[in-house]
Amino acid sequence: RIAIPSKFHPFHVDMKWSDNSFTFTFNKELTPNDIDEIILICESLGFYGYKYNIKTDHELPDYNHQIKKSNTQGNLTLVASQYLRNNQPKEILEKYEEDQDFWTEKRANIFSDVNLTKDECLIDSFRKSQNRCFVDASVFPRNNIREYISLYDTVIIAIPLADSPNSQSFYDIFKISKIELLELVRRGRIKFVAFQNLQRYDSNFLADVLSVDPECVLFSRRLAAATLLAIREKTGLFGFAFDSSTQYNLLKECYNSKVDALKILAESLSENIAFFEYGINQRGALGISQFCGASFAAQIYKSRGRDYGIELMTSAMSLEFSLGLGAHHFPFEHTGYSEVNACKILNGIYNGVQQSQNELREMEIQTLLSNIFTINNDMNVLELDDILSKYSRRMIPQILQEYAHLTPEE
Repeated sequence: RIAIPSKFHPFHVDMKWSDNSFTFTFNKELTPNDIDEIILICESLGFYGYKYNIKTDHELPDYNHQIKKSNTQGNLTLVASQYLRNNQPKEILEKYEEDQDFWTEKRANIFSDVNLTKDECLIDSFRKSQNRCFVDASVFPRNNIREYISLYDTVIIAIPLADSPNSQSFYDIFKISKIELLELVRRGRIKFVAFQNLQRYDSNFLADVLSVDPECVLFSRRLAAATLLAIREKTGLFGFAFDSSTQYNLLKECYNSKVDALKILAESLSENIAFFEYGINQRGALGISQFCGASFAAQIYKSRGRDYGIELMTSAMSLEFSLGLGAHHFPFEHTGYSEVNACKILNGIYNGVQQSQNELREMEIQTLLSNIFTINNDMNVLELDDILSKYSRRMIPQILQEYAHLTPEE
């Protein structure tokens, strides 16, 4: 239902494999141009050469928007906005539908147009700041919010999931009150991404932040588009939906080459290329890590007898999102589990292998703030933001670069 524009809703569709026909039933008369648009949409989804029958039933009921049973098995799949109208506030639905309409309109270009750029997919408020970072708090706990806003003009945060038995609220994770957070959102200092099924998030939290700044949340489909295009710009290979002829020629050349890495690349592409568009359509940004650099890296290690597929794909999500957002990435790092090494491998695929990597790591932030900026985690967060003038924040990127080049002894 996402593929068919909302102006044609409600409708019913039957498909018969016996004669390769679609029968659409609408509750209003369609013009010839409307019918052509419906057929063109179906053909763009791969249904070429089918018969299309258009019927009208003025008594066709609207959707009742009711779910008989909660779907727990397929909760990674994005839900069409029509099925969320009874359980989501209007502040969320309005922006979610805009995200859905963007995907419907731009999908074909996103998969194949070489002239489309990631900035065209981001909403305006996500393009304003050049000094921004991305923090994925969807599952793992992260640092105090004061640490991030002290170093970056804009902090983009993946909203914590609320459907886990061990889930924490955003306020507990980042040590901030609701009033403080909403004020920082109003000032444009904090933005959010919601890249999973909308039903996995705290709807009250989303409604609160959107009521302050309607442009502060980037939903899954725009994030998916920006991320795919950023990956495409980096690699020239991943992120494309090739036609059948190009797929065949590409895989043939790789398999017939005498280069082991190209054969592994072909193995990686052949496993996923047929499901690429379907996977992104179904899961949005959440589906990207399955089809790009992480899959290639996993195949390399598999050829060496090591299975790191899960570690690489889970670590790839936040790294790839940061590429799409144009933001500094902080991989999760803890004494019990770390994404740092996996992200170094993936960074080598996207940016080339570097002799030394002088990126500021999350575990180093507190040292930098307490020893150099004399900032502690008990400061009033709004007073801290007031103290950090725009002039001071413009100096910070240079300070970060110099700090990252210091040796542990220094």
